[in-house]
Amino acid sequence: MSPRPDVSTERRTQIIEAALVCFNRKGYVHTTMDDITAESGLSKGSIYWYFKSKDEIFKAAITVVAENIVDEQVNLLKAAETATAKLHTATQIMVDFCREIAQHFGLLLEFWSQSKRTDEEMLFWTELLPPYQKIVTTIFEEGIQTGEFRATDADALAWVMMAAYDGLAVYNMMIPDIDIDKISQTFIETLLKGLQTDD
Repeated sequence: MSPRPDVSTERRTQIIEAALVCFNRKGYVHTTMDDITAESGLSKGSIYWYFKSKDEIFKAAITVVAENIVDEQVNLLKAAETATAKLHTATQIMVDFCREIAQHFGLLLEFWSQSKRTDEEMLFWTELLPPYQKIVTTIFEEGIQTGEFRATDADALAWVMMAAYDGLAVYNMMIPDIDIDKISQTFIETLLKGLQTDD
């Protein structure tokens, strides 16, 4: 008798996709586990087999959204030959992220406002953000090592840059006509003027 195939990955994806449909339709607060169960076409027992709660599904969904947006474009960074080129590429990735995440950003704010700020909730954010911050930090560090950039606190500057684009994502959600490409271009050109050496 052949062993049963492992469908855990497919089931988790099915649940997450169904949850995102529900969250975007009804909002985080008003979505129930029954809604997700109905949308997924699975039994409630199957949902709870993979996820303990709506919170857990939401965190998994947002993590997948973020990973998919960034991972698809990280190879572009590897192709860039200089730190300056990589920084331009990174900012374009962030602009694309602003556009893609716009439909989910309201959910993030809703989830944040409803969370109890427990250690578990804080752990979610501390696990989600640092990997992307590290990518930007590495670009700044590379530029400093090669002499392209002036010496600076690469770690702190990376957080500032991420915060700027997080804010831009919020503005993009609230003001759809805002020209985020132009804003990003102005930002990176100004940043590079301060970073680049005279050589």
